[in-house]
Amino acid sequence: MLVQMQVFSQSVTHTLEDGKHKKSIRSLDGVRAIACLGVVSFHLNLWSLIGHVWSPALDDTGAIFSSLALMGESGVLLFFVLSGFLLFLPYAKAMLFDSEWPSLRRFYIRRVFRILPAYYVTLFLMLLYLSPDYLLPQYRDKLWLFLTFRMDLPATYQQLNAPFWTLAIEFQFYLLLPLIAWLMGRLVRWGSLNMRLFKLTICLLVMFTWGMATRYWGFKLADTNQLDYLIPHSLADTLRPFIFGTVSKFFESFAIGMFVCMIYIYSQHASPIAKTRRSLRLLAPFSFLFGITLLCVVNLWHYYVIYMIGRSLHFLDPYHEFLEGYRDIFMQVGFSLSYGFALFAILFGPRWLQRPFEWSPLRWLGFISFSLYMWHDPLILYFLGSLLPHFQAMEWSGPAKYAAYVLWVIVTAIPLSFIFYRRIELPGMRLGEKLCQLSAARKPAIAATPVTVPDSRTLRTPKPSSSSS
Repeated sequence: MLVQMQVFSQSVTHTLEDGKHKKSIRSLDGVRAIACLGVVSFHLNLWSLIGHVWSPALDDTGAIFSSLALMGESGVLLFFVLSGFLLFLPYAKAMLFDSEWPSLRRFYIRRVFRILPAYYVTLFLMLLYLSPDYLLPQYRDKLWLFLTFRMDLPATYQQLNAPFWTLAIEFQFYLLLPLIAWLMGRLVRWGSLNMRLFKLTICLLVMFTWGMATRYWGFKLADTNQLDYLIPHSLADTLRPFIFGTVSKFFESFAIGMFVCMIYIYSQHASPIAKTRRSLRLLAPFSFLFGITLLCVVNLWHYYVIYMIGRSLHFLDPYHEFLEGYRDIFMQVGFSLSYGFALFAILFGPRWLQRPFEWSPLRWLGFISFSLYMWHDPLILYFLGSLLPHFQAMEWSGPAKYAAYVLWVIVTAIPLSFIFYRRIELPGMRLGEKLCQLSAARKPAIAATPVTVPDSRTLRTPKPSSSSS
């Protein structure tokens, strides 16, 4: 029986890995699943709280445990940190070690065929069956925002399907990343390895600062006119959709993932590699512990400010004014930093720390996480609107209703997401890879000239020196 289960596990893993790159980091599939499951659990618990399926404890000790039920909201930020890490990998390698600069065409083809097929099919089905009003002429402007990945603007923020606004943030980052990396590369790609590392760190700090500054500017300008002396309000209203949206563009979160990426690339190629990796491995458990502790602290802050309106946590009450006043500015970066420390630990930590994130069932969920992320919320709302009243009429207990609620999501959202992954996401990724291969195959014929002069940067390799260690 055990052998059969192992064979089944391997076959499912092989089936789902069909669209993945050979050099992918296995543990990050599990991290992606954790991010998605966090968001799913948040919507499960938030909507069941609104639907009176469960009631959170609001005393000091109870509030701490109740806050864990809503921690998953920060899973969105883990997605942003993870995207910053993964997409910056080839650019960081090119900047630090003079590898070939990533192809702009290949980058966009992969991103487009990874995201657009599943998103547009999901959007069409939701418009057709859940919100047909959006197909009417008077909703054309809103529909255009969904079609062009600008649904993070106030006109469509959290409409149609609550998680969609985060896809707008992701896609806008995809569009900008090659330009951001090119600007960084113009500054970073000369000098010794240590000098390149220093300059890239400065660039990422600038990006992080830009994210924090625009977040502060956007929220302050939204409610008051106190920043009008810096920029006219009319001009600010024009710029705000492009550099802030509704809740920020989260450049600080992406920058944290990119910073972890820089350290990862350095550890893979710096000399001596063994010594560098050993030092990072020793640091990893402490980084993981610090990240989880910070996550719990920030989450309690989030719960206290957002969900305990009119209530009191005695040990936080003296800081209420500060916590309330700066939650929009610093709460999100607190979550992002905690995930950055945890991601660092998983990448560099010992096997006992990495192994849970490489567990096959968790990786399977990571593979289907994109579709699961898009489809879980409508299915939750369907249960609460159409099925929950029947359970209430039968006078089921709260735990029984909650168990049926969770079971409904498992037996509907996961199979549907699997089908979407196999029938829509995978074919899209395969088509994208074929187009990339065709593009690469045409390059020699197009670039052929009587005399070929290679770029010296593609031939140069970093010379080992005392500063490189």
